[in-house]
Amino acid sequence: MARAAATAVQMEDTPKILVTLLLDGREICKKIHHLNSAAEIIDGCKRLLPCTAEYHRILKFSADFHEYIDTDLNDNVQNFDKFQVLFNSVKPGGALQWAGQQNTEAAGPSNQLKVRPLSNDVPGSSNQLMKLGQGPANADRLRALIQIKGPSILADYEASGTLSETSRKLLVKIGVSDLVEQRGFYPSNEEKLMLAKSVITLFPSLKIKMGEENEGFEHFYDPVSHNGFIEIKLRNLRRTLHDSQRRYRRKRAVTSDPSFHPVSITLQMPAEEEEETMVEWMTVMKRMKPSQENLTTIKQGMEKTYDSRRFWIANNSPTIEEIFQQYPHFVDMPYLLDFEFEKMYPGKADLFLQKWEGTIVPKLLRMATTKENPTFLPSTPESDEPCFRALQMLTYLLPPTASGRGKGWTKCSVKSAISYILDIKPPGTSGSRHMDPDRAAKNQQPHLLCLGHPSTTAQYIIVAENNKVAIPLEDNSLTCAIDKLFKMYCVCNLLYPAQLTSVFNFFEHLYDMPISGGKRSKVVELIARLHAML
Repeated sequence: MARAAATAVQMEDTPKILVTLLLDGREICKKIHHLNSAAEIIDGCKRLLPCTAEYHRILKFSADFHEYIDTDLNDNVQNFDKFQVLFNSVKPGGALQWAGQQNTEAAGPSNQLKVRPLSNDVPGSSNQLMKLGQGPANADRLRALIQIKGPSILADYEASGTLSETSRKLLVKIGVSDLVEQRGFYPSNEEKLMLAKSVITLFPSLKIKMGEENEGFEHFYDPVSHNGFIEIKLRNLRRTLHDSQRRYRRKRAVTSDPSFHPVSITLQMPAEEEEETMVEWMTVMKRMKPSQENLTTIKQGMEKTYDSRRFWIANNSPTIEEIFQQYPHFVDMPYLLDFEFEKMYPGKADLFLQKWEGTIVPKLLRMATTKENPTFLPSTPESDEPCFRALQMLTYLLPPTASGRGKGWTKCSVKSAISYILDIKPPGTSGSRHMDPDRAAKNQQPHLLCLGHPSTTAQYIIVAENNKVAIPLEDNSLTCAIDKLFKMYCVCNLLYPAQLTSVFNFFEHLYDMPISGGKRSKVVELIARLHAML
């Protein structure tokens, strides 16, 4: 009786902790213990093992990072601490089997982990899961981490064949947290690359190959541009580091605007006699009225002056007003933008019209009507027009971000982002009278002005207030109007609106053009989700 009372008193004085025992990456049991040190926790767990196993590591939950991190065996144990103790089963007559390249065991008094090479690795064996504390994550190791820390990710993938944005964020968090835990806040390119490849190995539908320039994992980590979800997560984690922990000092670098859309055309300066011919053709075209009778001659003149015009625009960066003063038929015959774009990008002028309404709009509308989607848009009478509703959904899926604010940025909510590409006004007045001086003061990029509403018969005008340019479009289709607006950006070599850079990057994909700028991960993720939809 006295012994029992003494034991009870001793337990009251001993910290009360929660211990989870893991064997080969699988949870065996979870119990409350009264123990004083990490070493006692390990000894207590050994008695609960169902088979012969070797101690691997002990992790302690950090309230600051909301993650389990390594702890020293001599660390003090406090009330309500949470621990995970990892063991690996021992195969009779053989060594431990791992998918990784290294193995560890507890060492003497220093309580540090020693590394020894692995032998007799048997591919495909049940023990070949991974050693959670060693080396960069491969696919088997990442799967085991997900099973422990985010089983909902696997359930989401099995149910839908892809990952929601929430699951993708959790996946990146789990992988990057483990990478930081093992390699610090500055892992090597090879380690980040291995994690990116492991992600698409586990989740093949997330692989998105765009052209021949990539392998499909670059939206998670691109070793060329050093961008992607993994790199973004690492940068966010490094923001909280003390200056003494930083490898690099912060400095403001002068870089090109990531929203800039470069026209990849190599041109040479025309010879003097060719330049005189160009001037003659430009003079002839300016004098010609925009009519069907003169269309053949005007197109011929545009063809003759093409090289000179592209060289001038690419090297001198003239304003829209200056371009249209020299080539006024872009304004009164806007379908010349189609001819110019086709010559710049052969075979790609009609791709947007083919893909947008036939493939992309239906999928975006399905996303908009899925209540489980965090970007669910309730239906309204004003948003019944499919193209307009799909454009709304696109601006919600690719919203303005606060990072990388550059020239042309103004504070913009997700709801108002669509106004930077489509501004709806009452019908009945010319487009020039709808020019907003406030937008011009903000150096607003060209956008579409809709006189009426997209759900009814409306007139579309391309408006650039700061250049005092208004181009009425003949088509009353929103899809055709978006197509003309994008081609105008390319033809005039303009910056995309800073608030909708990602939306225009998505349009680049529809035109089968390389996605410009450094921050394209969200765009590629959306493309992968759309590809996975049937």
